[in-house]
Amino acid sequence: MNDGTKALARLAQLAKLGAYEAGIDRPLASPQERAARDLFAGWARAAGFGLRQDSVGNVYVRRDGTQPGLEPILTGSHLDTVKTGGAYDGAYGVVGGICALELLEARGVKTKHPIEAVAWVGEEGSRFPLGCLGSSVFAGIKSAEDVLAIVADDGVSLRDALASSDGGLLPGVPMRGDRGVAAYLELHVEQGPILEEAGVSLGVVTAIFGQRRLRATVTGVSGHAGTVPMRLRADALCAASELVLALDRAARTQTDAVATVGRMLVEPNGTNVVPGSVTFSLDLRAPDDASLDVIERAFHDAVADVSARRGVTVEVEAFERRKPTPMTPALQAAIHRVAVAMGQKAIDCPSGAGHDAMSLGTIVPTAMIFVPSIGGRSHVAEERTADADLELGVEALAAALVEVDATLGAKGRG
Repeated sequence: MNDGTKALARLAQLAKLGAYEAGIDRPLASPQERAARDLFAGWARAAGFGLRQDSVGNVYVRRDGTQPGLEPILTGSHLDTVKTGGAYDGAYGVVGGICALELLEARGVKTKHPIEAVAWVGEEGSRFPLGCLGSSVFAGIKSAEDVLAIVADDGVSLRDALASSDGGLLPGVPMRGDRGVAAYLELHVEQGPILEEAGVSLGVVTAIFGQRRLRATVTGVSGHAGTVPMRLRADALCAASELVLALDRAARTQTDAVATVGRMLVEPNGTNVVPGSVTFSLDLRAPDDASLDVIERAFHDAVADVSARRGVTVEVEAFERRKPTPMTPALQAAIHRVAVAMGQKAIDCPSGAGHDAMSLGTIVPTAMIFVPSIGGRSHVAEERTADADLELGVEALAAALVEVDATLGAKGRG
């Protein structure tokens, strides 16, 4: 069995966890996501690698280097999914990381730095309302205490979820007490069409779009659908609909920007009742902060207008703001050298999707490797990448880890 086939088999194993008719549903600290972390730990034990976790559930698999005093190079991604997720988003980077470590071990390749494959928790923010949750704690963007206090939509705090027997921390796995890291590489499916359209199998990410997540709550007046005249209504859903369309218009004025309302809760949610309350999500992304500012200002202007005209109140809460994250030029160059050595063409491309690399990019040299997504589709059950491209990505990651190890030189702890 070659290394690529091992990666494919592992992806197939993970795809069974949380599978249902519309895709994969594997939210953080669920039994399915816990089972995925357990699989990852089992692969590490079988390979004889070191294994640790931290207080929020991130799992680290370590291959020692020849100079133990050096900080480790990290590579990884996430195991949680959105509700209709596919088999490769996140999971591929975790599987690719441990397969790359095994490949180096099998070939007897030595690195000065230790290398750790990481399964970050809660990247999608699909249960607990914070994306890149685990990597944010590792990077010091959020404190562990604050993150553990976050409460999910089902009323459970992350602290309690991680203490539970069905979704909690892995038993018998020691804690990683430090946050040492020398560099970070993340392998990922592109989730877009650029590589496929270009006919190439490797992409070198130049930057990750900035991202802002907000929550809007529109409060009107509920009433009987048959007896409240239109002129007297304060319909929260009609008001929210205007705001959603205003957001869409604002995003279309900014080059490469996108805005999405992917979630909406209507109360009391009856067919014969005027909606009295609507809460909806806002996901704004753009390559620069100026574009995000324009979109956000336009939305707040729309809030003032709609509130006055429709007699509703609107509360807007911003709970996540991430600046555009450029990747490190020296690490990008290292990946390009690897591609040339492999006889592969690699192209530069941005990432509109968010990744854990956004967090790590705030503290250490960081880079990402993309492989193509068939049809550019992701966050859906139909998410696919060709087997040959999946195998190529693992080979490229293994070679890039060696190249980055050499590029970093002897950067010690502290």
